[in-house]
Amino acid sequence: MTQQTQIVPTEETTARSSSVVLRVGVTVAILLVLVAIGVVPRLSRQRDALAASREAPATHPVVTLIHPKQGEPTSVLQLPGNIEPLYSANLYARVDGYLASRSVDIGTKVKAGQVLAVISSPEVDQQLLQAKAALAQSQASLEQAKAALEQARANAELTRLTKERDLPLGEQHAISQQIVDSAVQSHNARLADVSAASANITAAEANVTANRANVSRIQQTQSFERIVAPFDGVITQRNVERGDLVSIGTPAAGKPLFSIAQSGTLRIQVDVPQSEAVAIKDGQTAAVDVKERLGRAYTGTVIRNAGALNNAARTMLTEVQLDNKDGSLLPGMYAQVRFTLPQQRNSLIIPTSALVVNQGGMHVVTMDAGQTIHFVPVTIGKDMGKEIEILNGLQGSESLVASPGDLLNEGEHVEVR
Repeated sequence: MTQQTQIVPTEETTARSSSVVLRVGVTVAILLVLVAIGVVPRLSRQRDALAASREAPATHPVVTLIHPKQGEPTSVLQLPGNIEPLYSANLYARVDGYLASRSVDIGTKVKAGQVLAVISSPEVDQQLLQAKAALAQSQASLEQAKAALEQARANAELTRLTKERDLPLGEQHAISQQIVDSAVQSHNARLADVSAASANITAAEANVTANRANVSRIQQTQSFERIVAPFDGVITQRNVERGDLVSIGTPAAGKPLFSIAQSGTLRIQVDVPQSEAVAIKDGQTAAVDVKERLGRAYTGTVIRNAGALNNAARTMLTEVQLDNKDGSLLPGMYAQVRFTLPQQRNSLIIPTSALVVNQGGMHVVTMDAGQTIHFVPVTIGKDMGKEIEILNGLQGSESLVASPGDLLNEGEHVEVR
C-alpha cells in the first residue's frame, strides 16, 4: 500500500513568498511613477500648444497698396546723342612734293578758300611748261595749215582760170587737145590740194584742243599745291610740318594733312524708338542738355529723319541741329535730347515695382473688396525707369500691390499694411 506524503508549508516558506511579491509590487509601482512623471508633462505641453494654436488668429501675407495715376497729355522722350559738327573734312595731298609752308595750326579759325599750306612740286611745274610748249607748237602748226590752205585755194583759182580759157580754144581747134586736157587735170589736182589742206587744218585744230586740255589738266593739278579750306571752320588736326615730304593720299593711305570742322551749327543724331517715331516731325523743337553746361538751356530743331526704321534696333535715325555761334559747345560732347510729345492715347502710370513679369507675360496684382488678390494681364507702353506706362488692362480705379512678392498666389487672402 502506497503512502502519500503531505507537505505542510512552514512559516519560513510563507515569509519568503511574501517578500518576493512585495519586491515585485514595489518595482511596478516605481515604474508607474516614472512613466507618469515623463508622460504627463508632455501631454500637458501638447494640450497647451494645441489650445494656443486654436486661439491664435489666422496669418496672411501683408501687402502695401497703391493706385495708378492718369498719364499726362504730353510726354517727355529723352534720348542720348553725340554732338557733331555740321560739316567736317579731312584734307589730303593731291600732288607729290615737299611742304613749302603752312599758315594754320589746330584751333585756327579759317574762311572758305583760305590757303592753309603750300606744297612745292617741281615735277608738276615742269610738266606744265612742257604742256604749254606743246600747245604753242600745235598752234603754230595750225597757222601753217591755214596758210597752206590759202595757197592751195590760190593755186586752184589759177588753174580754174586756165581751164576756162583753154576749153573754148580747144573747141575752136585753136590749141591742141593735149593742152586742154592738161588744164583740166591741173585744176582737179589743185582742188584736191584744197581738200587736203582743209583736212590738215581740222587735224591741227584737234591737236591744239588736246594740248590745251592737257595744259588745263596740269594747271588744275598745279593748283593742288595750295591746300585751301573748303568751308568756314576750325582746324581740328594738323599732321604735317614745313619740309615734310608729302604724297598723294587717301583715307586708306594714312593720316590727313589737316582736318577741319564747321562748329557754328552743330547737329545731334539720335535713335528714336518705334513707339514714338510717328510723333517726331521736321521743324519740331527739342531741348538739349549738356552736363558740362549745367543751367544753360539749348534748343535744337528737328531738321530731318530717316523716314524708316532700322530693322535690327527698330529705331528711326533723327537729326537735331542747334546754333553754336558763341562756341560754348564742342563737337564730340555727350548730350541728352528731350522731346516733348503729344500723348496720342489714354494711359495709366504705375511704379515699375508693381509690374510682375513671368511665363504668362506681364501682370499687375490687384486686390478686391474682400482683400483677395488677382493677377491681371496688362499691356505696357513707355518704360520711364522708375515708372512705366500701362496701355491696356486697367481702368484706373484698381488697388494694386506695390511690390508683389514671388510667394503670392491667385485668389489668396492678404492683409493691408
